[in-house]
Amino acid sequence: MRILALSEANILSIHSMAIIAASGEDGVSVQNISKYTNCSRHHLFKVMETLAKSGLVYSTRGPSGGFHLNKAADQIYLLEIYEALNGKIDETNICVSKNKSELSFVFFEKLCFELSTRFINYLKSTKLSDIKDKAGFMINKQ
Repeated sequence: MRILALSEANILSIHSMAIIAASGEDGVSVQNISKYTNCSRHHLFKVMETLAKSGLVYSTRGPSGGFHLNKAADQIYLLEIYEALNGKIDETNICVSKNKSELSFVFFEKLCFELSTRFINYLKSTKLSDIKDKAGFMINKQ
C-alpha cells in the first residue's frame, strides 16, 4: 500500500530529468531512459513531450540525438517538474474536504495540510542537481 501516491507520469518525469542531467551535454534518448527506468517507451514519450512543451527540455534528432535540459540542473527545482505535469499548485487549496464542517475531519484536514506543505517545500527546495548523482548511478549500472 502506498501512502503518498504519485502518478507514474510524475515519477517518470523526475527520474527522466535526473537522467538527462546526469548524462551531461550528450543528452539521452527516450529508448535509453526507458531502459534505465524499465518503463513503457510510449508512456515515457508522452511525459517527455509534456516536459518539452513546458520548456524544461528540448530534443535533437539523429543518431546521437536525444533530450537535453534547457537550463542548468542547479537552476531547475523539482517543483517545476511536478507542475509541468500537474499544473500550478494552489497552496491555499491543497486539502479540500467535502465535510469541512464535521468535527471528525478537522484532525485529518490539518494532517493533510501539514504533509502536503512539507512535500511542496521539499519540491521547492530540491534542485535537479541535488538528485542527478543517483541517476548517474543508474546510467553507469547498465
